[in-house]
Amino acid sequence: MQFGPRAASAKDFASALELSSALSAAELERIFRASGGRTRIADSLIQARVEAGLPAGDTDPDRTVAMLSTELSPAISDASRESAALYLLALFSWTPKITSSMVDLVYAAFDAAKVTNDATPDGLTPLLTSAGLLAVAPGDSEVFTVPTFIRILMRRISAVDNGPAKRTPREALSTAIADAVGRQRMDSREGLPGLLDLVLEIRDWKVLERGWARRSVNVFVDVPESIEAFLNVPEAVVAKNPILTLARSAARRIDSTRRMLGTDDLGKLLTATDFDSIVVPELHGRLADPSLPLSGDEMAVLTMLEARHHRLNQNFDAALGVIEMGRERMLSLGAGEPGPTLMLQAELNLERGWCLIAVGRFTEAASVLQNVVHFAGIYTPNSSHPLLAGLVETALAGLGQGHGSDMDRCLKEAREAAARFGMETLPDERTALSVELFRSLDRLDLDAAEGILAELDQAKTTQRLGPIPDCAKALYYVYRGRASIAAKLVTESPTVQILPTADDASARFSGFVNIVGFVLAAAGETKTLQDMSDRMSSSSPGDSIIKARQALVFGQHDRLWAATGQALGSDQGPRHKSCAMALRADMLHHEGRADEALETFVQMLDYCAITASVLAVAQLSKSARESLIPASAEFSEWEAVARSFNSTEITASVLQTRLLELPETAPVAPDFQTDLTPAEQSLLFAIDSSKSIAQIAREFGVVSGTLKNRLSALYRKLGVSSRAEAVVYAHRNQQG
Repeated sequence: MQFGPRAASAKDFASALELSSALSAAELERIFRASGGRTRIADSLIQARVEAGLPAGDTDPDRTVAMLSTELSPAISDASRESAALYLLALFSWTPKITSSMVDLVYAAFDAAKVTNDATPDGLTPLLTSAGLLAVAPGDSEVFTVPTFIRILMRRISAVDNGPAKRTPREALSTAIADAVGRQRMDSREGLPGLLDLVLEIRDWKVLERGWARRSVNVFVDVPESIEAFLNVPEAVVAKNPILTLARSAARRIDSTRRMLGTDDLGKLLTATDFDSIVVPELHGRLADPSLPLSGDEMAVLTMLEARHHRLNQNFDAALGVIEMGRERMLSLGAGEPGPTLMLQAELNLERGWCLIAVGRFTEAASVLQNVVHFAGIYTPNSSHPLLAGLVETALAGLGQGHGSDMDRCLKEAREAAARFGMETLPDERTALSVELFRSLDRLDLDAAEGILAELDQAKTTQRLGPIPDCAKALYYVYRGRASIAAKLVTESPTVQILPTADDASARFSGFVNIVGFVLAAAGETKTLQDMSDRMSSSSPGDSIIKARQALVFGQHDRLWAATGQALGSDQGPRHKSCAMALRADMLHHEGRADEALETFVQMLDYCAITASVLAVAQLSKSARESLIPASAEFSEWEAVARSFNSTEITASVLQTRLLELPETAPVAPDFQTDLTPAEQSLLFAIDSSKSIAQIAREFGVVSGTLKNRLSALYRKLGVSSRAEAVVYAHRNQQG
């Protein structure tokens, strides 16, 4: 078979070699095995090494490739049985380890090559073994081996012109690999390491691309060696391929984490590596270029990366616009052009879900993210991505919607799945902890909240959460009786940013504006609350609740009813509405209308059962709680609230006890004696400062004389004669 005579034994081999004297006995044995007993190959190599002044007995493949004469290279030039056997040998020669699964793959490649000879691989294999070109391997790890020098020579076959096949060996193997990957279940890892080794040998980068498109970061767990594989893709290949560009960026990031942590534990590496912030600047703008021919997979990746770029820059509307543009382009794919893989569609939905949460479209976000979880449960149930991220973000969307039981279920599933995958924490642990902190506060489990706060301080930071962690911390401080610390936190936190939050046109922050307003009221910071309200318009998120909370402070029943009516008629979720009902109940209680207060309180409990939260009850003044909770203690609504937590430890009695033990959370009693207009309230708060009349006048946009006239009218209404007395009056009524 073109390789010259074959010696049957090492002894015969030594006798037939022309330069056997240049070798030791051990070297002779090695070269005998590496050449398959072919003396022609061995003599040529030894001669070349001696002439080059190199060790004659070296059999290292990397140092042998260039030393084997091109005259030894085999040729497949006809449709004979021998050529078909050599073609099969070429296929085997590309396989790093010929395991049983690789034998099946080689046979599949032989079929894919459309060999013209009628011979079958089953029939040709004995021919190769009898010729010593394919040896039965010792042990169980491999089925066959190809002698090292024979392997090197067979890999030189790059064309089969007029030969027995329609494809070169590498092309045939690529086809077989693609078919094997395509038939493999998405959560199956069987045979992947061997396939990856073969891919690297034949340099079939399309297989790596397809692997990423189907498995994404899971491929690093499936085949840890894939990290190096993606890192070693040639730059010229990566530059033309968005999918491989993303994959290599991810490989670089997890490799950096591996070096930093000094571990190969894939569970820890996936948890510690931030894949969700990967952006690829060199791909920016490609999606919008209609002249670029893109596959469905490439469109999905470019859309995700472009949207992520905008999301990380807090431009969520632009991110959602990019996603819509990308989806439209994917829908315009021609007949016969495949769309993106299910994995890439799930990742794009995950990105979309994040952005929808950021702009307050929680219902849409929950629906999109549930699709991600559904995909993961069916197609990748044994992989962490995108299941864990989908569950955690669905819980976050539930926080915005006010559906506490959904949050609990998602987080429980995420924790259990992470443990199943051998992960001690979740990839987005900070988000999970933030939601869990809110849930512990929803049931007033302050000891659990304290433990979560400690974990939260140690968790990896993330931009996506915005004011959520600090708002949760502020609530905890209020419940622990440290409202002044809570107020300082929300007024000074760079993530809460009261004034920008109040001006945001998105509904996203309505729940947090409500919490901030509650915290300020709990700390007696009525002036800061007024300042916040002054900078809000009717379109600002949470405006109606802030106005209602102010109305309660000033005993303005009609204004409170109108403001809470707006909140109850809005689409801002049951949590928001429960707090509106709480303000009504508090007002009725302070007005001495006990029956109406109790009726409103019970209606509020219905919302609490929907949200699985007693946040609204906690916002009542202590006197209202001490009156309304005992009066309603045996009502069935309390049992409904307790059941909403899905915990045998949470009973109606436990919730009532915790609520009654809370400190005062509404220390400023309503002032029913003086009905001030909003403008008069603003003026009263403004003079409670060190500012001069001229400074205050400039803030109100009037001249000093006009402001003095307004102050005189205010003093008459309050029954005081000076600015100092008016300030004393304000302080006295805030404390009363």
